[in-house]
Amino acid sequence: SPSRTGSYRISTIAIGTSFMNNISLNSTVFQQFEKNIDIIKSRFTTIGQGYESKSQDVLIPAFMAAYTGNSADRVGLSPFPSTPLPNWRVDYSGLTKLELFKDLFQSVTLTHAYTSTYSVASFTNSLEYKNVANNIPLSDYNNGQYGTALNSQQEVIPVYVISQVLISEQFAPLIGINVRTKSKMTARFEYKTKRDLSLNISNAQITEVNAKDWSFELGYIKNNMKLPFKDQGRIITLKNDINFRLNLSVTNNRTIQRKIDDVSTVTNGNINIQIRPNISYAVNNKLNIQLYVDRNVNDPLVTNSYRRATTRVGTKILFNLAQ
Repeated sequence: SPSRTGSYRISTIAIGTSFMNNISLNSTVFQQFEKNIDIIKSRFTTIGQGYESKSQDVLIPAFMAAYTGNSADRVGLSPFPSTPLPNWRVDYSGLTKLELFKDLFQSVTLTHAYTSTYSVASFTNSLEYKNVANNIPLSDYNNGQYGTALNSQQEVIPVYVISQVLISEQFAPLIGINVRTKSKMTARFEYKTKRDLSLNISNAQITEVNAKDWSFELGYIKNNMKLPFKDQGRIITLKNDINFRLNLSVTNNRTIQRKIDDVSTVTNGNINIQIRPNISYAVNNKLNIQLYVDRNVNDPLVTNSYRRATTRVGTKILFNLAQ
């Protein structure tokens, strides 16, 4: 009794629905998924396959079409798509060649990156099909060879039983700006988004995890800094570099459970704000002194959790014993 189990993953593009209102409880993308179910079912009917509405072979193409922004009339019917789609990353650092920037900035880098994958968490062959490991490879799905065995309701039993499929997409970052001025000041801004979509086959529910992240970092190195203190009539001047740095980030996470013909609910989520300024001074190549503040605020989006805020202020003295 040979059997076949495994998982499947392939790169895809879901940018067609990336900028739609994915955090609303009334999602137009999920409504399209519900409409796609009848379209996919009718496509199987025309080729003599009697699938019911919540069969995995109907749900998966409907899910893929809705959340990748493709038409349900043309999307592939296989739960194992065979053609990988390109992802990308773009870095551009040519702005310093312009007259407007080259006298002020030492470097300016713009960054954009996109990755998206479709995956089958796990699959195993149905016991209704014998010798599936040799006679029905995954590629046959893409050649239109679907299940033939029927259950007691005369509905087609899928060849491979799938528990869950996922689409994971992220812009890391959607836009990123990294600059360094000729006066030794650095600044970095990034806006990232992430979306994880999982379709549970057993109950035909979709779980959406959406995350948006803004981060900003500012740094400045000062040489020979004069302190507002006097020693024997002389203003104290630090001979080594002093480094000022500020980190600020805001992260918005939200998990939504969507059900067919039912109300969507937010099951988890929070808004997290972090502010971390610090000053460090290198006394020599072995001794470093830091002053820091760390403010962390976590504001939940659900009623079963409480707002939390912590503040840490302190001094670090780092001594390196290495030669």
